[in-house]
Amino acid sequence: MATESAIHNNRLQSQLIGKWWMPAIALSLGGLYLAMQFSSTEGAGRESFFNVAHPWSVYVFMSSLVSLLVFGLVRHATLWRLGKETPESVFANLPHRFKNVFRLGVAQDKVRRDRYAAVMHWSISSSIVVLTLVTAQVAIEDDTPLNFLHGPYYLFFSFYGDLFGLIGLVGVGMAMWRRYFVDFSRIRWDERPEDHLIIVGLGLVLLSGFFVEAFRIEVTELTQYPDWAKWSFVSYVLANFFEIFAMSDNQILWSHSAMWWVHIVLAFSWLALIVFTRLDHLFFAPINAFLLRTDSPGRLSTIPNIEEQEIFGVGYIQDFSWKQLFELDACVRCGRCTDVCPANLAGQPLSPMHLIQDLKGHLASVGPSIQKTGNEGGDTRSVSPISMVGEVIQDETLWACRTCGACVQECPVMIEHVPTIVDMRRFLVMDEARLPQTAQAALQNIEMRGHPWSGTALERTTWMDGLGDVPIFDGTQDYLYWVGCSGSLVERNLPITKAVFRLLKEAGSSFGVLGQEETCNGDPARRLGNEYLYQILAEQLIGTFKEKNVQKVITNCPHCFNTFKNEYPQFDGHFEVFHHTEFLNSQLQSGALKVQYDLPETVTYHDSCYLGRINGVYDAPRQILDFVPGANIQEMQRNMSKGLCCGAGGGNMWQEEVGERRVNHVRSEEAIATGASKVISNCPFCIQMFEDGVPAMQPEEVGRIEPFDVAEILELAVFGNQDNLEEEITEV
Repeated sequence: MATESAIHNNRLQSQLIGKWWMPAIALSLGGLYLAMQFSSTEGAGRESFFNVAHPWSVYVFMSSLVSLLVFGLVRHATLWRLGKETPESVFANLPHRFKNVFRLGVAQDKVRRDRYAAVMHWSISSSIVVLTLVTAQVAIEDDTPLNFLHGPYYLFFSFYGDLFGLIGLVGVGMAMWRRYFVDFSRIRWDERPEDHLIIVGLGLVLLSGFFVEAFRIEVTELTQYPDWAKWSFVSYVLANFFEIFAMSDNQILWSHSAMWWVHIVLAFSWLALIVFTRLDHLFFAPINAFLLRTDSPGRLSTIPNIEEQEIFGVGYIQDFSWKQLFELDACVRCGRCTDVCPANLAGQPLSPMHLIQDLKGHLASVGPSIQKTGNEGGDTRSVSPISMVGEVIQDETLWACRTCGACVQECPVMIEHVPTIVDMRRFLVMDEARLPQTAQAALQNIEMRGHPWSGTALERTTWMDGLGDVPIFDGTQDYLYWVGCSGSLVERNLPITKAVFRLLKEAGSSFGVLGQEETCNGDPARRLGNEYLYQILAEQLIGTFKEKNVQKVITNCPHCFNTFKNEYPQFDGHFEVFHHTEFLNSQLQSGALKVQYDLPETVTYHDSCYLGRINGVYDAPRQILDFVPGANIQEMQRNMSKGLCCGAGGGNMWQEEVGERRVNHVRSEEAIATGASKVISNCPFCIQMFEDGVPAMQPEEVGRIEPFDVAEILELAVFGNQDNLEEEITEV
């Protein structure tokens, strides 16, 4: 959903682009004029170019193009330099970074998630690369002493030149089919005139290249019958087609020369688009792949020396890091991020693509003034006539984010939207004290009570009732079983906590719990933007863990799992962390846990974002279900890394949703559509969201799909029904 600020900034950016077109057109026309002055159609020219005299004049175009590219890069770089230093050195872990360049940047690994787009992009990109090499070889043959375009290699050269030209046309055709003939609204969310120039222009470049080669075949047939002609198989067919026009020798010679110039002008004009359009991703995508952080995607950056900071988070464009500003230019407006955003799917005011484009437009509009004011020693924060956070990016947009990482997962140019959004949330919360009332209440509860829940009558130890002797962690046990706020203070989640406890006991695991000493680990505070509160809680809990000699932790909640595993190391909290599905699966695999009872039902499994997409744990929960006799897993349409968020992430568990629908209603519909009797998850937040969403989508209780945690299903398979459980508890 585009905001008014998005429309305003996109128009502004289009105006700026229009101004930069003028030097591009001037340089192109100037290069054409100079080239025509030094060339003529008289004479045969070199063998590589045949009928075109003085082909070196193409270097006039080349020099113009290089000047444009350098000019454009410098123009962009001056704006990137407004940003701060990145939290992580971009030269750390170089082998991994170069691997990202080839896997994500060159091989376009993320594009392959859309098979149609994967074929289309591969066809276009491979043709560009190969035909560039073809052109380079012709230039080397013509302008150096090297002489290699003859014999068998020349036949191969002719073949793969035509082959990849044809492949490129296939890619262009696929792109035009999707854009103009298929109802594919995503690519029209932010459509601009240059988008048509890119795709149509590339098609004309490729077609004109075939025409040049076809006329070249006709030209050489005036004096000889070349053996290589049939190897240029597309051009050869086209040359035979031209014969129906019965052109004279002079007409063929003129047509070849004219088409060569048309092709050259088109090719260099299209390449000039790189400077002014989203074609710049040809360079920026591999660079951004190199810059991609090498730590966990579930880790947010810290604010170092937070008590000494004057401004928290990002409220002005220059508060972003230079890498975040670079990412704005890398965006290609493909809409893949928005297409998978749970908030956008529910009709809520967040489109990750438009958020990035709004910031890009804002940078283009105020960046030069900030740079000028900074050079003059003025106050750069007073430059912009509108607020970046609040007007360019509206508050509702930032609060609608679930921090689920779906946008980051899908982005083909490796933009990291979530840290950018959380940075702006930090400014809202810690500088402006401007946040939803329900979110404020959750933060106040964390600060005063050590948990985010309002109105709960439960205590940290309520779940222990009826379980007999629950061991308290004293440092002698192998594992700390971390129950978490939701696992102990939300009524629906108590059975899950008890199920994990019973299964750990059954497996003979050495573990203990903290009981009343548990407190919030800070994850909700950090995602909601209160980094200051998070750091206080993290340092306190890390101190408790170290004091009690905690080495290994088993968590109920994926959010706690992510915090302990990925974010506590930022504060010297290094622990071996397991989600309960990982640990219980290992116990099943080793034989420490054995299933005894069938569950002859069709179930569907929901991947929680913080366990699945962000931490890559997909197999363990499914393998547990595979151990359960009779359980038939029917996957939802969106599953595993493409799974849809339940709607609770990013602190939205404690917010009122604004928009057409609730995200958990959308996800509940997808679960119901499988026809399963149970929807299984691994996260207490997800269970709560399904408990709310399913009745809204299935008002009738009869036949209603039931939400369960994986541990609850495994508990049934190990102990059987409630009567069996009661017998087991009595024995304990």
